[in-house]
Amino acid sequence: MKRLRHILLVGSIGLIGADRIDLLAGHGSFILTPFLFLAPLVLLIGLSLGGPHKVFRVSPLPSMRRQIPFVSGLCLFLFLTFGSILFSLDPMRSLVAFCDLVLVAFLGYCISLQILAEPDQERLIAHSVTFALVMYVFFCVAECVAFSQGLTINSQRTGSWIQSTFAPSTLLNIVPVLSGTTFDANRSGFVLMMYSALLDWFAAKWRYATFCRVFIFLLILLTFSRSAGLCWLAYNLFSKSLWQKILSRRVLVKMLCVAAIISALCITYQRELSAFLEAWEISEAVSAKLSMDPGSSGASHILLIERGIKTWLSSPKTMVAGIGFAAAPQVLQDFFQDDKHGNFHSLYVTTLAEMGLPAFFVLMFILVYPLIGRIGAFPCIAAIMVFNVSYQTHMEPMLWLSLAIVWSHERGHSLLGVPAALLSDFGEGIAMTARDQQANL
Repeated sequence: MKRLRHILLVGSIGLIGADRIDLLAGHGSFILTPFLFLAPLVLLIGLSLGGPHKVFRVSPLPSMRRQIPFVSGLCLFLFLTFGSILFSLDPMRSLVAFCDLVLVAFLGYCISLQILAEPDQERLIAHSVTFALVMYVFFCVAECVAFSQGLTINSQRTGSWIQSTFAPSTLLNIVPVLSGTTFDANRSGFVLMMYSALLDWFAAKWRYATFCRVFIFLLILLTFSRSAGLCWLAYNLFSKSLWQKILSRRVLVKMLCVAAIISALCITYQRELSAFLEAWEISEAVSAKLSMDPGSSGASHILLIERGIKTWLSSPKTMVAGIGFAAAPQVLQDFFQDDKHGNFHSLYVTTLAEMGLPAFFVLMFILVYPLIGRIGAFPCIAAIMVFNVSYQTHMEPMLWLSLAIVWSHERGHSLLGVPAALLSDFGEGIAMTARDQQANL
C-alpha cells in the first residue's frame, strides 16, 4: 500500500495541471483531471494505512506548524469569497466556482502535507518532475502531429476526441503554441516554473536537477507566453543559487565565451537565419505575441484590467463585496460574448472586482508575508506575484501547493536576506580571489 501511495502521489504531482486529460472522456459536466482523481486516493490510502493522524498529522512537524497562519488566511479568504456569492450577479455560477476553488485549494494544501511528511523528499520530487516532463513532452509531440494535420483548438474545445485532447493553439495560424498537458499555454508555463521551484526546495542535489531546470526553461520558451517568461525571469533574478553561480569567475568566463561564439555564428550565417525566420514566419508570430498595439493580446489584457478596476469602483457595495465570485462574464459580454470563462486577466483585479477589498487584503497577506517572514521564499513569491499581474491562478492547485510549501519554510527575513546574502557571497568570492593571487605571488 505504501508503494501504491507513492505512485499515486507522484502521479498527482506530475499531472497537477493536466486538464487536457479528461477521465470522463467529455461525457461529464466538468473536466475530471487526473489530479482531482489521484489526490483524494492518496488521502484515502493514508487514512487506511494509519488513521486520520497520518493525513492531517495531529502531531505536526515544525514545517507544518509554520503553515498555520497560511491555513487561517486561506480559510478567511474562502469565507469572504463565499460571502460575495450573496451579492453575485450570477449566484449559481459563483456557487459552482466556489466549490471548485475549495476543492483545488484543499487538495493542494493536503498534497503539500504529504510532501512535507515524506521521509525521502528528494526521491519523491525527482520522480514527480521526471514523470511530469515525460508526459509534457509526449503531449507536445502529439500537438505537433495534430498541427501538421491541420487540427487546432477552438475556444469551445469541441470536435473529435483527438482534436479536443491534442490540438494546439496557434500564433497567427503560423506557429503551434506547445502547452503540453495543459490547454492554456500561460498556465502551462506557470506550472513548469513551480516544478523548477520544487526541484530547488527538495531535490537541489539530485544529479539531473540542472538538466531539468534547463529543459523546463526551453519548454517555457515554446509556450510563447509573456506571463510565463516574466515569471521565470522574476524567479531567477531573486534566486540566490543562480547568483552564486554567476558570480563565479569561471562561470563568467564560460558565459562570455559562449556569447562570443553565438555572436560570431549569427554574424556569419546572418542571411541563412533571416531566410529561415522568414520561411517559418517565426519573427512575425513572436512580434504579434509581444505587441501592445490595439487589438493585440497585450492591449486586450490592459483593457480587461481597466474594466475590472472600473467595475470595482462602480459602487460602494462592489468595493466591499464585489460583483460575486466568478461573475465577471456578466460584465464582460462585449469582450467574450457567450464564453463563460471570461475574466479580468489579473488575480489582483479579479479579487477586487469579484470579492471586494477585504478579500484583496487577505490575499495580499497570503502572498506578501512570506517575503518578510520566511527564509528563501522570495524567488517563488516574486514569480507568483509577477505572473498574476496579467493572469489569475487562484483556480490552479499548483498555486496553493506552492504557497503552502513556501509558508512551511523556516522563519526569517527573506526580503532582506536575499540582497545581503548575495553581497556576502560576492564579497567572499572577491576575498578568495585576492587570497589566491597573493598565494601565487
